[in-house]
Parts: sequence; C-alpha cells; structure tokens
Amino acid sequence: MYLSQLQLDPRSKQARTDLANPYQLHATLCRAFAPEDQRPPRFLWRLEEGKTPQVLVQSPNLPNWEILTQRFPGYFAQAPQSKPIPLDHLQPAQILRFRLKANPTVTKKDAADPEGKKRKRHGLKDVEEQLQWLHRQGAKGGFMVLGAMVAQSERIRMHKHDGGSPIVIQSAHYEGHLKITDLETFKRTLETGLGHAKALGFGLLSVAKG
Repeated sequence: MYLSQLQLDPRSKQARTDLANPYQLHATLCRAFAPEDQRPPRFLWRLEEGKTPQVLVQSPNLPNWEILTQRFPGYFAQAPQSKPIPLDHLQPAQILRFRLKANPTVTKKDAADPEGKKRKRHGLKDVEEQLQWLHRQGAKGGFMVLGAMVAQSERIRMHKHDGGSPIVIQSAHYEGHLKITDLETFKRTLETGLGHAKALGFGLLSVAKG
C-alpha cells in the first residue's frame, strides 16, 4: 500500500477544473493507474484545501504520476511524493490520532414507495448523528473512538461529466483519537476506507502516533 502527496498548481487550467469537480479530479487521478480504456484499481483520496491545494492518494499499487506531468504540464506545484505505508508497526490496543473526511449516511425506507420495499440513503446533517455514525463504523472497523470532533460539516454539490441534475453529498471532517480493538480488521479498514462515495474523495482514514 502506498501514500502519495500531490500539490496541485491552481495556475494550471486542468488543476482548476479538477479542484472544482470531484468527478473530474478522480478521472484525472485514474490516469496514473491505468490507460483510459482500462479500469483502474480502487484507490482512496482526499483533497486538503489550502494556499497550495494538496491531494492525498492511498493505493494498493505505486502510481505513475509522470503520466500526468506529461499530459498536463504545470499541473503540479512540485514533484509528487510517493512512499510505502507500513502497517507492521500497528499493535492491538494502540492509540492513534486520526483524520477522516467521510460521507456519513443512514438508509431508510423511501417515503415515495407506497409498498415500503425501497430504501434510500440519506446524508446525516446533525453533528451528534455524524459522531454516532463514526462510532458505528469503528465497531465494525476494528477500532473504538476515544474522542472525536467534527471540524467541518457541509453539503457539497457536484455534477457528473455528462451534466444532468446536481448530486448533493453530505461531508463531515473528523479529527480525534482511536484505539485499535481488532488489529486485522483495522488494517482492512485502512485499506478499504470508511463509508460511501470513496471515488469522490471520501473515506480515507489517516492515522498517526500520538
């Protein structure tokens, strides 16, 4: 498993296009993993806003960022950095700091379905419900949330490549501390991410000692 740090240059037209649309950014990132006519392996990513926008990409394979450098000159503010992510240092009951941008949701019966058979996913807007969602994810994902805060909560509107009606996704940025309760399950959680909308920049769980 590898972690790449990409600093995009807002002066690049392609970078500005990608930063404005998660669908487009994901499509561009896919080019570093497979040709356009092939399906790329699944990977996780997260956009971290700032003076120089940074994209973190976690992938099972080492990406070839040189493809983007050649395809879009000036796309990166500096050369991309990629490194292996070691998991052998993780221990049962270890306490870690974490950061997560997720799409907290709950599935309910669709009110438009008179028979009550259809179910619909709803984004959780209440901060307390968002924190409860995180605790549930931890129970399934091999960790226990010791303390967490929602640093930012917002509803993000975006369009697919073919236009059409906008898609609205609830976003929550979490920060806090967790305790590993099931080491192997936790490792799988790190690899696969949490929640839905992973292709759109959600679900990457970043951890560090502390």
